[in-house]
Amino acid sequence: MTLDEMPATYRIGDASVTKIPEIIADFPAGKLLPGYKPAAPPPGREGSQPLGGDGDQLPLSIHSWLVRIGVMTVLVDAGVGNGKHRASTLFDGLDTPWLDRLAAAGARPEDVTHVLLTHLHTDHVGWNTVPGPGGWVPTFPSARTLMPRLGYDLFTGPAGRSRPNHDMFADSVLPVVEAGLADFVPPEGGEVVPGFTYLPTPGHSPDHLSILFRAGGHEALFAGDVLHHPGQVAHPDLCSVFCETPEEARRSRIRMLDLAAERALTWFSSHCAGPSAGMVTRNGQGYVWSFLAADTPVSSMPSTGRGRSA
Repeated sequence: MTLDEMPATYRIGDASVTKIPEIIADFPAGKLLPGYKPAAPPPGREGSQPLGGDGDQLPLSIHSWLVRIGVMTVLVDAGVGNGKHRASTLFDGLDTPWLDRLAAAGARPEDVTHVLLTHLHTDHVGWNTVPGPGGWVPTFPSARTLMPRLGYDLFTGPAGRSRPNHDMFADSVLPVVEAGLADFVPPEGGEVVPGFTYLPTPGHSPDHLSILFRAGGHEALFAGDVLHHPGQVAHPDLCSVFCETPEEARRSRIRMLDLAAERALTWFSSHCAGPSAGMVTRNGQGYVWSFLAADTPVSSMPSTGRGRSA
């Protein structure tokens, strides 16, 4: 069993945060991160080093985070989903045990009270819906799904309707809106669910928002696609090939790295493989990433291809 297949639950104050894996995909480093220059081994499980690699494949994880606190069961981002027809062969017609993994984490779809989307991209919205009578229906019938207003407005307008990824909007976003289960987050963000505050972090996409989470006197960051690989912590100027406006993405990334380092936040990533959670600390004028082992209370931490099933 690999680290990506193992249960991964973390404590943030009086909340539990569990990774729900979907798939792992490998990308050539130079394709994923244009401008990449191999220099040293990539970050290991214990800490951070320069990106490095000799042009090796860099693994990306696609997963969701399940947060349980009090009476709330909150899903942060919703992966790719099964049986969706996609232009990308990586995402087309998936058949993964994601719902079984959600159940193994102790949550049925009807238990989820909120779904928080960082942005409207194919690999963040797919499990919003499953097949039902007459088409796609909401997976989480009791949940309010929060999504960026800018993303919704984009995909309902002419520019969005002509995008190649409009199919994900049609089958994984609109059915939730039409069922009356959606709420929209303004571009400036804000606390829309107790303890969860959206922060504007555009660049990867116009509607991209990160989420600051507070529980029991501790804080964490669901950063979304502010970064795709932990090597970008040591090299924050590197933007992924998927970022629409790279300069804006760099500014958002550095702002979140500053926030995470200054406030000793636990960083729950959207795409870092392995544990997928880490801490950011300062190293002179730069930053260092350290993976955070599962089941480690935050209070014990110093302040300082097509894809494969995970």
